[in-house]
Amino acid sequence: MKSPFTLSILSEKAICIFLNKKIGLEAHEEVLKIKKSLKSQNWPWLVETVPSYNSISIFVDFSFYNSNTSLLTFFENWFSENVMDEFDSNFQESILKQIPIKYDGIDLDYVSNYCKLSVNEFVALYSKTIYTVAMIGFLPGFPYLLGMDERLFVPRKNTPRLKVAKGSVGIGGFQTGVYPSESPGGWQIIGTTALELFDLEKLSYLSIGDKVTFKPI
Repeated sequence: MKSPFTLSILSEKAICIFLNKKIGLEAHEEVLKIKKSLKSQNWPWLVETVPSYNSISIFVDFSFYNSNTSLLTFFENWFSENVMDEFDSNFQESILKQIPIKYDGIDLDYVSNYCKLSVNEFVALYSKTIYTVAMIGFLPGFPYLLGMDERLFVPRKNTPRLKVAKGSVGIGGFQTGVYPSESPGGWQIIGTTALELFDLEKLSYLSIGDKVTFKPI
């Protein structure tokens, strides 16, 4: 039987757990369950866990080696004893947040044509979905959102733009997201929002696991 996960050492103080599942909401929910289970262990040497689409990185401090000799062995044993089906199936830490969106994106006509939908049909499909924040990156506060209707999948631009405006809402393949600040970017821009997704005092408006809806304005 194929293992449901693969472990990879990142350094003496870090290891990454990859789920052997296709990227999607099911895999991401498993990642969040693992994150919660790891947190509940209250290991004094556990520094941080960083979830992604279908993986989670675990960071420890050197006190781990006071009672253990190998990160790989420790977590191989821990995951063997805590099989995926036994992780907390009632994991519900999500918060529903709303993002106002004006569908005025510079790529909206291209995207609707690519999807063979009218602009109104595209807007209706995009707006009715509840998305899940799977990751925060590549900019501070940039949310990678899963759950988009497959009829709206559009490839990234062949040549990224050197400048994408702050607040731009874009689609890149199976995912969608919002640029919290001006930056280069290769996603198809379908709209804009005035909502502040990141600032140095409040940090990120969205957190991993949050649910998101887009409200047309």
